[in-house]
Amino acid sequence: MDTPQTLRDWLEAAWDRHPVAPQDVSQELVARAATLPDDEDGADAVHLARHTMLGHLGRTDLLQAFVAALPSGTRLDAMRVRAEWALAQIEGRPAEPLPEAVSWGLLGDVVEAELRLGRHDSPRVRVLPLETRAASHPDPAARRAYAATAHNVTHALRLGPREPALDALLIEMAELERRAWERAGTWMHVERADYHLALCHATLGHGAEARRHAEACIAACEAHDAEASERFFAHECAVHAARAAGDGQAAAHHRAAMVALLAEVEDAAMRAFCEQTLAAATP
Repeated sequence: MDTPQTLRDWLEAAWDRHPVAPQDVSQELVARAATLPDDEDGADAVHLARHTMLGHLGRTDLLQAFVAALPSGTRLDAMRVRAEWALAQIEGRPAEPLPEAVSWGLLGDVVEAELRLGRHDSPRVRVLPLETRAASHPDPAARRAYAATAHNVTHALRLGPREPALDALLIEMAELERRAWERAGTWMHVERADYHLALCHATLGHGAEARRHAEACIAACEAHDAEASERFFAHECAVHAARAAGDGQAAAHHRAAMVALLAEVEDAAMRAFCEQTLAAATP
């Protein structure tokens, strides 16, 4: 007899599925909304709904239907307020202000939804003007929330459509992400921002710039004796940077480094992810 699936089991699988099946996950969330418990798992389901329906689909109507079906409860009501705040931003309605450590974290879903709705100026309107305030914010959680939103918006732009204005915005946001993590994170956050910058420049065919950030990424990993998986991904971005620069020999060198480092990755889930990444980096 099969063991019944718990909400936690479903959520873990849904978080894995949502980037490739956002519509399916969203519909399943709407169907579950009325029966969600007022606990950590219920709150996580509301988080997943907001992120998937806005960030991956730009579907305010789906999120409205989901929120309307939610039962009342302390944790669910707190998450409902966040979802309604995000909806109000997109729809141009007034909303009760939230602490910046909260609202800045929600901006990623808001901006990604607006990009999907064709509002390509959204990052410049909503995210970039906050940099000075975020840089000197006394709450470390607010600085981290801002940096995470800069990353999420950059990621969405990198995977989105290509046109000159968006390409320029992509690099502007990637550079903002790195500055934000310098103020909010550890060496690893900055190293990963260099990784992201290398991928962004490589996406646009900027070989020299991509290589510069890939080299910084690798150097940071070496300086801090990073574990194998971290160094693996540093060499992955170097593969893409070398290809953008038209240097096949360097690309082969960094891919060989990925192969060697893969053998040192012990965690099974991470190893599987690295294997997928290696396959994608193979010409």
